[in-house]
Amino acid sequence: MSSFKLFFLSALLFALSHSTAAKPQPPKLRLHLHLTQKISKQTGNPLIQTACRGVGSHESECINTLRSAPPHQQAAVSELAFFTLRYVEDHAVNVTSKIKTIVGNFSELAPLLQAALSECLDQYNPLDDLIEDAMNMILGKSYEDAKKFLSAAITNIDMCDAQLKASNAEEKAEKKSEIEIEWSQDLKDYNDYLKSLLTAAQNILKAD
Repeated sequence: MSSFKLFFLSALLFALSHSTAAKPQPPKLRLHLHLTQKISKQTGNPLIQTACRGVGSHESECINTLRSAPPHQQAAVSELAFFTLRYVEDHAVNVTSKIKTIVGNFSELAPLLQAALSECLDQYNPLDDLIEDAMNMILGKSYEDAKKFLSAAITNIDMCDAQLKASNAEEKAEKKSEIEIEWSQDLKDYNDYLKSLLTAAQNILKAD
């Protein structure tokens, strides 16, 4: 191969690598749980069983998450509720960050999905304050007030879900891309998971 051809090939590969690097990479919202396969819903801890019973499709994951709490936190109502809410708060911050990345970097989103993600961002932004308020109430043993803040947090996530459902109903008309459909489904999965943990926290407080 001539030196000219080698030079041309090198230049082409260089240009292609830089053009690829310049494109923003779509972030993943996919829910990564500690254990994704089916696990037993039985646990030796009656408080965890009570917390996760009937929380929805993520009941097994709820049990697994709460079992990851330090042993001393698994035995006390306030400690287990506090652990659960801190876990939700951390994940809600992660979801908010990724929604901001999607909305800020992908301007050609399907209009209804763009609107749904913007609404979800509006609903997720105050979640950390609601959860912090609930934790403060738990520290003060004001469990009824804590449950009110948790209900408000669940309502916020429900409003995000409602917008996603409206967007999904129109996905054929909007001709959403595969990645857009994936974002929508992954965010719905995250919503369901976080709502299951918020409900578990309410169940823990009711057990006192």
